[in-house]
Amino acid sequence: MEIDKTIVLSNGVEMPRLIQGVPHCDQWTNYSIDFFYDILRTSVRNGIVAFDSSHAYGKSESTIGYVLRRFAAEGISRKEVFITSKIDNHQQYVGNMNKCVDDSLKTMKTDYLDCMLFHWPVQNHFEENWLQLEDAYKKGKVRSIGIANAKIFHIERLRMYGATIVPHVIQTEIHPFNSCLQLRDYSEKHKIALQACSSLANMIDKMKYNKTLIDLSRKYSVSLVLLVLRWHLQSNIAPLFRSFNPKHIEEIKRVFTFNISNEDMRLIDALNENYRYHPESSNCAGF
Repeated sequence: MEIDKTIVLSNGVEMPRLIQGVPHCDQWTNYSIDFFYDILRTSVRNGIVAFDSSHAYGKSESTIGYVLRRFAAEGISRKEVFITSKIDNHQQYVGNMNKCVDDSLKTMKTDYLDCMLFHWPVQNHFEENWLQLEDAYKKGKVRSIGIANAKIFHIERLRMYGATIVPHVIQTEIHPFNSCLQLRDYSEKHKIALQACSSLANMIDKMKYNKTLIDLSRKYSVSLVLLVLRWHLQSNIAPLFRSFNPKHIEEIKRVFTFNISNEDMRLIDALNENYRYHPESSNCAGF
């Protein structure tokens, strides 16, 4: 089963299937901005060109801005990378999504974002804010828009509220123990691309020591990480991952070199127990 390295969104934009998360880079971490540049440069060198950030992640956006400037100086054009950011909950309370997008563009020192998401569908705000985000999209500030941590009823509420654009992307926690089958079916029906945050459930013990996953990783002679990432890809999900280890980043490109059989995919699917590693937000309607 050969898998394209990009997913074509409903508007024709091509989104890479593997996405590197860019975490907090601030006084609470021990990593310098140049350290993150080296990590993302290693990712690009290994064909991983999509990077995920958020206004809520400390200096994540400004870190990406710095990296983009360094990339440009090396001849790596802006069009060669796919940048996602997110509008956080506080920004949604304040409103004015066009300004939020403009602020992110200014911080990242770029003319456009490839994808802008709401970090959460904030209760009593996300519907009106979505219409404003649609406006930013129509003005060409962002190439695609979506919502992180959304459920089916959030998307239906947008439709009832008069949204003219169905989210191009939903990012939510998906892994073998939280496979989101209903959301996956809904997204396929409505041509919404899925990104999986916490795609490896932070490699907690129930993931790391699961007999089914261990046996399958041995069967395919790959690490458990590669096995789970491949499961995502064959499920038509774009997984986010985070690694600060250059050797691990180099290994991840091997995810395109093997196939999981249909029978073994079903074995992994059967691990689902609707388990979430991250608690759902009390700021969101219905949570």
